[in-house]
Amino acid sequence: MINRSTTAIAMMVTALFVFQPQNANAQLFKKIQDAAERGVKRAAEREAERRADQATTEAIDAVVCAVTDTVCIRDARNQGRSVTVTDASGRPLSPDEQASAMAGADDASALRPGEGVWANYDFVPGNRALFVEHFEDEYVGDVPRRLGFLRGNMETVEWQGSQLLRLTSDAAFTLDLPETLPTRFTIEFDLYATDYWQSLCLATGPLGERDEPFTCFQGRAKNYDSAFFTVADYFKTGLRGGSGGESTARQSRTQNSLTPVRIIADGQYVKMFLGETRVVNVPNADLARGQQIHIFVGGEVTQAQPVYLDNLRVAAGGREILYERLVADGRYSTQGILFATGSATLRPESTPTLKEIARTLDRHQDLRLRIEGHTDNTGSEATNRALSEARAAAVREHLVHTYGIAAERLETEGFGPSRPVAQNNTPEGRESNRRVELVKL
Repeated sequence: MINRSTTAIAMMVTALFVFQPQNANAQLFKKIQDAAERGVKRAAEREAERRADQATTEAIDAVVCAVTDTVCIRDARNQGRSVTVTDASGRPLSPDEQASAMAGADDASALRPGEGVWANYDFVPGNRALFVEHFEDEYVGDVPRRLGFLRGNMETVEWQGSQLLRLTSDAAFTLDLPETLPTRFTIEFDLYATDYWQSLCLATGPLGERDEPFTCFQGRAKNYDSAFFTVADYFKTGLRGGSGGESTARQSRTQNSLTPVRIIADGQYVKMFLGETRVVNVPNADLARGQQIHIFVGGEVTQAQPVYLDNLRVAAGGREILYERLVADGRYSTQGILFATGSATLRPESTPTLKEIARTLDRHQDLRLRIEGHTDNTGSEATNRALSEARAAAVREHLVHTYGIAAERLETEGFGPSRPVAQNNTPEGRESNRRVELVKL
């Protein structure tokens, strides 16, 4: 900044000579005026030099981090050092992009696999998607086209930067699957119930009477003979019905925000989670399997008190014995390692899969693995390849630093979208292509 006192002196000197008689010494006036101007110029030059020195010092001290390396960004921030964030090609991000990356790194700092409440979390999603719906491709105001609408008031809405399904009355719909549910499958969705009297019922098998509606009254499914799932506060959350075991309890968590609901079925063994908390653990469930998932939402569901649903996913498979698959097939593909959107930051839901990989490596000391990252074809090939490489590296780093696996036993490679296992023209295909694969070396 230009020195204010220097500027003031120059103005005073100028004012003084303005009011002198006409015969004052003009040359003296000019010399004083020139000196004042030189002083102002030197002050400006000194300020510019100071700023340049400061910028140079900050640039020298700055830590350069790739946008996908949130650990680098977070550690530099914790050390009080400047951070320069670059894209996959090494180009510094714009100020707005850098601010977004810094915020994302801060958000991710609280989400670490295997820590705190996630230590005993053991949900592993199926690796072959049968039905996926995130509602992002639907028109706002429409009933989602891929749902089997039965009755009620529902529509796609925008909410907190994304799209989801809003239900404003008792309503029922189906998820139509390409095949009958297998012995091992998983179901996932996010639920926000805004009133304690609301409930959701979910059935996985055929109805009792094909022409009769599927309903749920006070947490009890009608026209259904086998075990079914409920998510509710007053009418309880859990597994009920059929001739096998039951497990229900009041759960109010879904009234706070969109809460992940996750279900594992392996034969008769069933588990259910709200967020990171397991709420059902039944080994003898009377669970039927069909080619439709029936969902009913009821209770005090109104325009003023809606129910929100998002991120529906049904998949074949689940937790497996990793070593047996590696020996039989030479490789293992999983959607159980999850990352923050557009980054290589591991999400805490990855805990069970990462623990199983580490346990397998610990038990079989001669086992060496190549960790491969794969993406769908959304975005540029170069960006996806760089992201897949960063994600594979993040898995290796976690196994080495968290579980003490020797680094020389693990290789990494990112293939981006170049090795799809399904078509990229459906949500299910894209979901299947976003994966991590382990290859036995």
